[in-house]
Amino acid sequence: MAEQQHSHEHHHHHHHKKDGSSKFKQKSLAAIQRRKLIEKILKIGMIILAVIMACAVILAYTVG
Repeated sequence: MAEQQHSHEHHHHHHHKKDGSSKFKQKSLAAIQRRKLIEKILKIGMIILAVIMACAVILAYTVG
């Protein structure tokens, strides 16, 4: 019984050379991650810019 069970097990070892589709998939995933990172950086930058502008407006009204 145990021998039958072992004969149905499959071992997936990916030592083969990457084909075009897996390279494409890897590049696509990397591009998605890069885009998300850029979006996060831009969002933080826009928030910082908005805070600086708001402070400048408040400063201009109180001092000027």
